[in-house]
Amino acid sequence: MAEAGTAEAEEPMGQASELPRWRRWLIIAFLLTGAVKTTMVFTTVVPVLPLISDHFSGSGDDVLNAQILVTIGPVGIAVSGIIAGWIVSQGRLRLTLFLSLGMCCLTGLAQLVIDNFYLLLLNRFFLGLAAGSSDVAITSIMAAQFSGKMRSRLIGFRQAIGSAGTVGTMLLAGWLADHFGWRAPSWMFLFPLTTLFIAMIAFDRPIEVIKRAVATERFSLLQLWPIFLFVMIMTAAHTMPSFQIPFLLRENGITSAVLISRVPALSAFISILTAMAFGFVYNVTGRGTLVISATAMGIGFIGISMATTYEMILFWIVIEGIGAGLTTPFFLARLLDRVNAEQRSTAIGFKMTAMFLGHFINPLVVAPLRHNFGIHGAFSIIGGVMVIGASLFLVRIILTRHKETIL
Repeated sequence: MAEAGTAEAEEPMGQASELPRWRRWLIIAFLLTGAVKTTMVFTTVVPVLPLISDHFSGSGDDVLNAQILVTIGPVGIAVSGIIAGWIVSQGRLRLTLFLSLGMCCLTGLAQLVIDNFYLLLLNRFFLGLAAGSSDVAITSIMAAQFSGKMRSRLIGFRQAIGSAGTVGTMLLAGWLADHFGWRAPSWMFLFPLTTLFIAMIAFDRPIEVIKRAVATERFSLLQLWPIFLFVMIMTAAHTMPSFQIPFLLRENGITSAVLISRVPALSAFISILTAMAFGFVYNVTGRGTLVISATAMGIGFIGISMATTYEMILFWIVIEGIGAGLTTPFFLARLLDRVNAEQRSTAIGFKMTAMFLGHFINPLVVAPLRHNFGIHGAFSIIGGVMVIGASLFLVRIILTRHKETIL
């Protein structure tokens, strides 16, 4: 089916397997690198959170204000999940992609000049809105162009490349901040402009959507609420290395932006390796993939809370990264296997909304824990909750091993 609702007279673009080889590989390259620009919403500011806190210091909780500044981007991404999912389902896939990539570049570069805290908050909301909309469009294209095992492999590789982008942009952001100030990492938002030019070449015609049904496509969007809930919870935990580690390190006497950037970058690097093995792990363990993910992340957080040296923190980040690398591809694969072609864009949008609501609630959940138990205590409590939750989910898997379930 061509893009629904479109009046274009051009010949629609078929499945990727039916296209010329050069266009097929260009599409694959574009889809696999699509998550990099979304990670830059965070990586351009996470290594400089203490610097941002100092720059906009005044009244109230400066730490919380800085964290709200970085998490307002996920609010925009969460909103984009609803808006972009609906727009794409109406047959505006390419238009959504092109406009969102352009706006992502403009709003990202605007951070170089804005010096009012509230105006910067507003701009970062629209940055998140643009980045999230492009991600919904890109994921919808991947779901439309590929299916079955090929789609599962691409999901894992896309997560791996996205994590690689997180590593590279996080380290580059730390270096730029140390040498040129906290605004300098925003120059990286020239990247979406490059991807826009590639997209205009790769997708010069309407995109055909695969309608072939599979056995698991038997759930409505409302029935999928457990997936969206777990996406939000696991994502809130997944952001601990990015949003909270800088302040744990500062409490340990580590303030260098380069050293701070290495911690979430290491988490992302380990996630790369784990995500590349996702297809194999998921085929062997199925729902148990989530148990492995939550357990590894929980143990890592507990270890971080008790670590007394920078090197020990890096060790426990490796454990955490193993679990983190399985989280996003697990939920996306589970979701796409349970919705039909007409539901995909909306389901992907809802998943995006749930994921970045998790980003937004992280500092709101951690703040009271930090005030009452300290930042180290907050890591320990969240880690313990994850390990307990993983154990309970394992029991559920055992009890329902012969039944078809949503999650």
